[in-house]
Formats: sequence, structure tokens, C-alpha cells
Amino acid sequence: MDIKFETTKATKSDITYVRMGMAHPERAMLIYWGISLALGVLTLRDWLGSWNVATTLAHPGFILYLVLTFAFSQTLYVFVARHDNRPVRVIPTVIFSLGNGFFETLAFVFVYWLGATIGSALVGLFAPADAASVAGFILGLIFFAIYGGLIHGLFWLRLLPPHFDDSPRSKAIRKFRPMAEVALVFGWCLCLWLYQDIWTVIAFHTLVDVGLMLRVRPVLFHR
Repeated sequence: MDIKFETTKATKSDITYVRMGMAHPERAMLIYWGISLALGVLTLRDWLGSWNVATTLAHPGFILYLVLTFAFSQTLYVFVARHDNRPVRVIPTVIFSLGNGFFETLAFVFVYWLGATIGSALVGLFAPADAASVAGFILGLIFFAIYGGLIHGLFWLRLLPPHFDDSPRSKAIRKFRPMAEVALVFGWCLCLWLYQDIWTVIAFHTLVDVGLMLRVRPVLFHR
């Protein structure tokens, strides 16, 4: 990955890109995390208070699916993302990966929960409980995917530096990224639907954020 580590202060040129899109990126991120936490505490307390990771781990085939879809998604990301020679900063990487891995997952799971609740309630009016549960999963998955597209387009693309390579090879590889992301999200939503296991989803989301910080290297939480 051509990783360079740096512990010195960011220069003015280092931070210019984040100021162009968002005046105070760390502040905006902390507000986003705070809203996500509030939504999670209000609606996801049962899931947060339950440790269902062991249930997920008891299904090795499903774990293999989660690992393979994560590896596929991250491999494509390494091929298409760029860092423009910014160094890896260890402390900001830890802060962002753990913070966003936890807090943003709450936002995603809240949106899934909302879709699942609406879908199961509506279908439950005229169909058996099993059909209502499946409908809840499908609508929750749709809500999850829509939110992912919106938050990345309206928030993260303004906060992060331009980070996709425009070479012909990169453009060809990027065509496969939507498929990889759908497979990844499908597995995460299955984890929520089948096992109510929010902590495994948090763990994988944290790993995704580690990949972002190692590959894109945005200048965040660095003074």
C-alpha cells in the first residue's frame, strides 16, 4: 500500500482539501456521531445490550460469507482509491476507525430497524408472521442501501478528499464495486435479521474504516 507513517503536524496544504468541501469536518463528524448515538440509544438498546456474536460464530458458512464479501470489497477499494502521497497518521486512524465504526453503524442499523419495523408491520396486517419477517428484512435492506448512498453522497464525499483514481483500469474495476457493496450489505443485514447481532456488524464496519484510513488517508483529527 506504500504506507508512510507521520506524527508531525499537518501543513496548510495538507488540510486545504477538507476546508473546500466542509468548513469544520471534525465538528460535522462529531455532530453526526452524536445524532447516531442518540438514535441508537433510543431504538437499539436491546441489540446493544445483547452479545449475540457467539450465535453468529456458530454458523461458519455465514462467517465465511462475511469475510469473503469484506475481502472482495476491500480488494476492489485498494485498486481504485488513491491517497495522493498523504502519510498514514496512526492516532487519527485509531480515533476515526473506532469512532465511526461504532457510531455510524448505529445510524445504519437504526435505518435498517426502521425499514424492518415498517415492512413487517404492514405485511403482518394480511400475511403470516414468517412472511412479515421476510418483508421486514427486505425493506430494512432497502432502507440500509438507500441510506448508504445518501450519506456517502451528501456527507462523506464533501468531507473526504477526492480519492478515486481516474485511470482506465480503475474505471473498469469500479464497475464491480456496486456488486461488491450490495453483497457486503446483504450479509450485514442478514446478521441483523437472523441473529440480532449488531456487534459483528460494528466490527466489520470498523475494519472498513481502517481500510479507508490506510488507503485514502484523509487529514482528520490531526493537529
